[in-house]
Amino acid sequence: MEQICGRPLGLKFNEVTCELYIINAYFGLMVVRRNGGVAKQLAISAKGVTFQFTNALDIDQDIGIVYFTNTSILFQRWYA
Repeated sequence: MEQICGRPLGLKFNEVTCELYIINAYFGLMVVRRNGGVAKQLAISAKGVTFQFTNALDIDQDIGIVYFTNTSILFQRWYA
């Protein structure tokens, strides 16, 4: 069921923009804007490689860059 609903593994609040960033094992990098609502998917791949197991997140509060990790490009969390 978690492949359908997702598995958020990291949350970080951007204090400058008042946005909540979410890293989801299945849906990649997501954000909830300052007015709330449904999370919007921001990234599921980079340079043509799909993320399979994104799992940690941090934000540089001074410059706003979002950093996250992708444990595998081959296996999703379900198989780990």
